[in-house]
Amino acid sequence: MKRCPECRKDYIDDSLLYCLDDGAELIQGSVTDEPATAIISPDHVSGERQTEVLKAHYPDRVTLSLPAFLSWRMLPWFAVGALALVACIFAYGYLNGPRQTEAAALRLSFEPPPELSFNDVQADWAVISPDGLKVAFTAIAEDGQSLLHVRELASSEVKPLPGSNDPLEPFWSPDSRSVAYGSRGKLRRSDLAGGTAQVICDAARIVGGSWGKDGTIIFVPDYRRALAQVSANGGEPQPVHIQTEDSTTERHSQPEFLSDGRRFLFRREIGTGLSAAGVRAMGVWTGSLDSPDIKQVLPDDTNVVHSPDGWLIYVRNDALVAQAFDEQRLSVFGEPAPLISGHPNGALNVRRFSVSDNGVLIWQPHWERLYQLIWRDREGKQVGQVGEPAKVSIGQEPHLSPDGKSLMVKRPPNNLWLVDLEKGTDLRITTDFAQMPVWSPDGKKVAYGGGGGLSIRAANGIGEGQTILSGAIFPYAWSPDGSRILFVKRGVKTQSDVYGINPDGDRKETTLLAGPANERWPAIS
Repeated sequence: MKRCPECRKDYIDDSLLYCLDDGAELIQGSVTDEPATAIISPDHVSGERQTEVLKAHYPDRVTLSLPAFLSWRMLPWFAVGALALVACIFAYGYLNGPRQTEAAALRLSFEPPPELSFNDVQADWAVISPDGLKVAFTAIAEDGQSLLHVRELASSEVKPLPGSNDPLEPFWSPDSRSVAYGSRGKLRRSDLAGGTAQVICDAARIVGGSWGKDGTIIFVPDYRRALAQVSANGGEPQPVHIQTEDSTTERHSQPEFLSDGRRFLFRREIGTGLSAAGVRAMGVWTGSLDSPDIKQVLPDDTNVVHSPDGWLIYVRNDALVAQAFDEQRLSVFGEPAPLISGHPNGALNVRRFSVSDNGVLIWQPHWERLYQLIWRDREGKQVGQVGEPAKVSIGQEPHLSPDGKSLMVKRPPNNLWLVDLEKGTDLRITTDFAQMPVWSPDGKKVAYGGGGGLSIRAANGIGEGQTILSGAIFPYAWSPDGSRILFVKRGVKTQSDVYGINPDGDRKETTLLAGPANERWPAIS
């Protein structure tokens, strides 16, 4: 018998390693007093209470009985663990009866080693392998390097993958032996058997990918781009030929292969902006490598994962839900069943949940920190503050006006606000997606990166914004004479490069710095 030192529950099943409630490591010992709650051995449980569950620390399956107070009605899912701060791992099993039956939740804890930490600027990823036995996750080491790491659920050892610097959007091979991911302008793969990372192809900044059974990878090479395909062994990426309304305004993200390894799900958006006003169509669609035909599956503007047992898992109204999916007809049926409610999953362009072939689901809730803009003098003493403290997942990107009387900030959900520092009032400037504001030298205009590209509008919010350059544009500076805006955009083979554009002239972009390195953060003297 084992006991949890935290909640003092006793477990007759000696093979368990962690408390199902508190996640504390179980210890061997005799029972000297009555436990608060006892978990009954499987041998003493009636058949109707038995549920087959994937055990988090062993590849074989075990049968556990579960206390009634842990049950969730109508959910065929079981919580198996939690990645500290950012992830919860869920495993599911089916009872002998219909799907709509009562299931129970298990919770354990899973923390990275103390020498690793999670990124506070760009949220890290954690992805379950198809066999449900390994987790690949990104984390920062003590030397400041961001690498991809792998941990087997049956072990406490964490293995860094050499050459996986600055990894983005990792996804597994179907055999669970390799991981692909974006890294420094490339799509790379790392094999768990050893060796350094291999370059598959150029990819400025991938926005999701999936590895098919025949070795084909589909991915989105950058924001506001369409689907591409490439061999997992490397090569020149080719477009995925599907029906499009307008190739200049259609955007794809977060593709995922279905069971046959040819058809896939993907998030599709058509429009000039990232707000409802600028979007003509959105949702989750299916496509195929063998046909240009596409079909809408969900109208929701959400990322989605597919469980081979016939479920689509996606986010609806800040809840993670599961809905039955007919893979032959490519349609959902029945009502979506809530899995987790009240915990947003973060940015829509980032899929932060994944499911294994045998039903282990990792969920990473939306992370937030308390944020406060403050004034400090040159000696570092705090002399004031701007606004009240608020929980946010991204900073406000504050930019002072040239006369120092106003402040332009970004606030959820990615809109620009003008703060009058003298009056203490604020005014929303944009209703579409906007970030990285830059003041004109006279303080009358503001340039920013919008859903359609580089945009300019009056700093007081009057009138409409005007997009002067399309694409994924990141403005950084406006020259003192007003003749040039400096911005950064990603190249296919050169990572981030620095460009300039005359906002009042011919609006032709000029290359200022372009090379194999990442050129970023330009500033004018």
